[in-house]
Amino acid sequence: MANNSGNKVKYYLELSKLKIMIPVSLTGFTGYFIFDPHLSFKIVIISFGILLMAVAASVLNQIQEVELDSKMNRTHNRPIPTGKINLQQALLFFFINLIAGTVIIYTAGNFKAAIIGLITILWYNGVYTYFKRITAFAVVPGAVTGALPPLIGWVAAGGGEWDKPIIFLEFLFFTGQIPHFWLLILKYGEEYKKAGIPSLTDIFNTTQINRLTFTWVIASVIAAMFLCSFEIIRNGFVIVILLIASAFMIWQFFDLIKIPVNKNNYRKYSVLLDSYFLLVLLLLISDRIIK
Repeated sequence: MANNSGNKVKYYLELSKLKIMIPVSLTGFTGYFIFDPHLSFKIVIISFGILLMAVAASVLNQIQEVELDSKMNRTHNRPIPTGKINLQQALLFFFINLIAGTVIIYTAGNFKAAIIGLITILWYNGVYTYFKRITAFAVVPGAVTGALPPLIGWVAAGGGEWDKPIIFLEFLFFTGQIPHFWLLILKYGEEYKKAGIPSLTDIFNTTQINRLTFTWVIASVIAAMFLCSFEIIRNGFVIVILLIASAFMIWQFFDLIKIPVNKNNYRKYSVLLDSYFLLVLLLLISDRIIK
């Protein structure tokens, strides 16, 4: 019995996709911290609320796409397609996370932040998830969902939704979502086609997608530079680190358009891109601590 309970917890953790959702929560933490740079119980609980809402969106997405997931090697071992967690259990888990996350953000933050959280889920699960079945360019409107968690944190801390610092931070994470997804397409494009999902590989060849990805990486680096240009990051030492990291990113990704890339090597670029965005978050936090 204890072993079965342990396995069930493991399956729910797999369903939660915490490796992806914790970084989402960190973007919310950063949005809060750059407005109110003080460690407190409130920032921790708001970040936890964002984590719960991110988990809710992920669980609902897996419920919506269970048939598609069962057709792809990358996803067919997820808890719902394998029956480790049935649809009723997954739906209950979704509602628990959704309600708990919303209540936490509302009570510890404010009504506006909670509404932005709900809009994020609505956009991800009600727009992007279905656009994926229609167009290979769904990631462009879908990238909005990656830009909103920092806004939830910012607004929960007392900031305005149209304040300049958070607008530029949102723009950075919007641009970064697109090359991240297209790197997945470059590696798993055939699986998407097998599942009946429109893939960019149906429209462009690999070389063209590599160039598009490189262009969006450049756009992301430029968006990061805006953080310095508009004095969102002000400390000279932090700016130097960001400049060095940005130059390194461009240098590394230049190989993407210069030499043929083995499909298995796209993970290297995904890790590099994720590491860059994590560094930007840490630099934003460090800039506020130093000040």
